[in-house]
Amino acid sequence: MRDTMRNWLTDNRREKMSRGSITLFVSLLLLVLLGLILAGLKSMRQAAARTTLASALEQGMYSVFAQYDRELFEDYGLLFVDGGYGTADLRLDEVLRETETYAEYILDPTKNNLTGGGNLLSIRLNREKGSVTGYVLATDQENTAFRRQVCEQMKLQAGAELLKKPSDGVSRDGDKADKLEKQAGTYRAENAQEYYEQDVAEGLCRPVPSIEQSEDSEEEVSAEEIAEGFGGNVVPVWENPLLSYQLLRGRGLLKLVFGEGEAGLSRKEIRMGDLLSDREHSLGMGMTPSEWEGPMEKLLIQEFLMEDFPCFSDGDQEKRLSYQAEYAIGGRRNDRDNLKLVLSKLQVLRAASNMAFLMTDPDKRAQADLLAAGISAGLLNPELAPVLAFAIRVAWAYGESVLDLQVLTRGGKIPLVKSAESWQLSIENIGRFTSAADRERKSSATGLEYKDYLRILLLSEQTGKLTERIMDLTELNIRMHEGKKNFRLDHCIDAVNVELGVSVGTGSYTAERSYGYDM
Repeated sequence: MRDTMRNWLTDNRREKMSRGSITLFVSLLLLVLLGLILAGLKSMRQAAARTTLASALEQGMYSVFAQYDRELFEDYGLLFVDGGYGTADLRLDEVLRETETYAEYILDPTKNNLTGGGNLLSIRLNREKGSVTGYVLATDQENTAFRRQVCEQMKLQAGAELLKKPSDGVSRDGDKADKLEKQAGTYRAENAQEYYEQDVAEGLCRPVPSIEQSEDSEEEVSAEEIAEGFGGNVVPVWENPLLSYQLLRGRGLLKLVFGEGEAGLSRKEIRMGDLLSDREHSLGMGMTPSEWEGPMEKLLIQEFLMEDFPCFSDGDQEKRLSYQAEYAIGGRRNDRDNLKLVLSKLQVLRAASNMAFLMTDPDKRAQADLLAAGISAGLLNPELAPVLAFAIRVAWAYGESVLDLQVLTRGGKIPLVKSAESWQLSIENIGRFTSAADRERKSSATGLEYKDYLRILLLSEQTGKLTERIMDLTELNIRMHEGKKNFRLDHCIDAVNVELGVSVGTGSYTAERSYGYDM
């Protein structure tokens, strides 16, 4: 009996020990599993915190860049954030505050939550430090961001194929204009004798008559005799058109082109310090602006100017300057001077083209030679005929160029290269081309308008200088909107890099993101 009891107690003890070891094993196993679960939960919490932070930062930056300057976009199609926020200072602190404000809606799910808060899956992150670590302004690195956006806008607006057609036409006209100016530059007064002899050789005029007077003769050679040697008529000194031509040129180009209408020209001007180019620009940091990666940059910028900014042919404008395309070429501080400079350049171009025609057209050459013969006869000096013939062509080309400008500024067309049909000024009106303008001035059915000639002039402008002047005009025009008097293009943000930090529990996390209109 005692042995039986002892065996039973031994078996019972063994059974309890077996059960205890299982319980201990299961407890240890659960402890390990619980540790793994807690480690996984912590890892998930960290990953969720990082993901939430990244999402919050991206939302904040998207929201900031959605606040692009409306006037700048509506007027010119350009996307920039006004970093001044209505002030005259660059407010990077405001950029960061706006980013953090919009990021807070994701960092804290209970923010502005009308249902009373988050749920069991919500993670509330406490925002800590934040900073703007880099940014790109419109004026950085020679206005790279501004130039890129202008090119992108014009490509979207017109399309590459549509732009290529005017590009080819303007380039051809520009090349032709250069050739005409170079050709006209080869005609020199010191070669007048050579030109006259060529006309003689072609039968366009008679050679200079040889006037010999015997020593015992007391009679002087008369003007009529000299004119008879040339086969023409005497032109009295007081009817010499070259004298009247010199007097007319002294009146000034604006007076010649507009006459009494000169008084009605715009006299708007801008003061020193009003322009972007008058001051030192704010500089970005830590980021490099993206460049335009397509062709035809200069053409796109030129067309942006011609499409979005007025010129003389558009009439008076309610802007700080009315002749804005002329400012882009002339760079003067008032409308009148810019218009005068542009018309002077156009006059040189038109005079060169007209001179090239006069030196090659047989009929016009013969007329100039005959008039020169009559003037030299009136002066009793036939040897002056070759020089006078060349001077007449110069004066004739100039008078014709003034009529050309009158046509262009009145909305007409003038061909780049003249023909006998498109020629206006008759030789007898060289000395009175202004009084005869109403009778002789005419627009051609085909040819170039005033804006087309501006495009030709723009071809000779450097892209950098042209961009600077367009930015001057852009800033001036935007400042005319209500509440925009402090607008500055060198405070306009194209891209920004922001770093934001948060904490959850005992952990701290940071994220850094870049965003811009080129991304």
